[in-house]
Amino acid sequence: MRILYISPAERPDYLCDMVFHGLRSEWGPDVVDVDRVWYMYADEFGEGRRDRSQLYGRGLTLFGLLPPDRGVDRTDIEQKIRTRYFDFIVYGSIHRSARYIRDVLLTYPPERILFVDGEDFPTIITQLLGMGVYFKRELQAAVPGVTPIQFAIPEERIGTIACQKTKVQAFVDPRDPRTYIYHDEAGYYGDYAQSLFGVTMKKAGWDCLRHYEIMANGCIPWFLDLDLCPAQTMTFLPKFELLFIKKLIEARGPEFFETQEGLDNWVVVQKRIDAAFRQHCTTRALAKYVIDTASALKPAPMESAALAATCSL
Repeated sequence: MRILYISPAERPDYLCDMVFHGLRSEWGPDVVDVDRVWYMYADEFGEGRRDRSQLYGRGLTLFGLLPPDRGVDRTDIEQKIRTRYFDFIVYGSIHRSARYIRDVLLTYPPERILFVDGEDFPTIITQLLGMGVYFKRELQAAVPGVTPIQFAIPEERIGTIACQKTKVQAFVDPRDPRTYIYHDEAGYYGDYAQSLFGVTMKKAGWDCLRHYEIMANGCIPWFLDLDLCPAQTMTFLPKFELLFIKKLIEARGPEFFETQEGLDNWVVVQKRIDAAFRQHCTTRALAKYVIDTASALKPAPMESAALAATCSL
């Protein structure tokens, strides 16, 4: 599977980077990143090199995980596009980079072009609808020609801390910035790994890496106001189980989970959440989702007039 991955590659961009991590993890060096997403590679960081903690989000969870990109051929990209060398063209952050768009739209059919829109705001680039497969995070309602997408986490970040549950609620609480005290994954993940619940909530958008970091450490998200989340947003999140546990906390109080009955309820729900999380919420699962969605589409005729209009982007 040969995939051209187009993104700004200037600084971390969560959904864009998650899709790339999943694609490269699944299909290796045949996934060609232009520009090179330098902060995703392990050999960019370490003694005498860059400091991963200086990246957005203190560099936790997502960055510096991929092996060196030996074997990735970034030469003659324009010619390769014109000869349809790649099986798919993926725009990892379409609001931020539309590089090569004219050649791509004139050469590839819509089912082979993927637009990923990971912005917090709901705006969709409507002139691209029908020109490719459009994936939108923070999708507030069903829109024809738009497919929901959400965050994910590298599978190598699941279950990295093994410890006993010693407290009901994690210390980190997004309602209180003073609780953001952890500067490394061991401490941050350990807080969740020791806890039954981790508070999370909508901030700039409903989707947030914190939800996945909580679940990756065997902890259940206590997701405030989840009942208000649009149905088309975070469609793979195990919302039924999260809403059940949220209502139980609100009805019985967090202290209920210090009882045997409460712990028994927690164990049952956590197992269901973990199964759904591992199946749908890894970066590999995300990568397969976007490629499978595009692959399932029937070939469509290319509209030359519409293409010409879109090429003005």
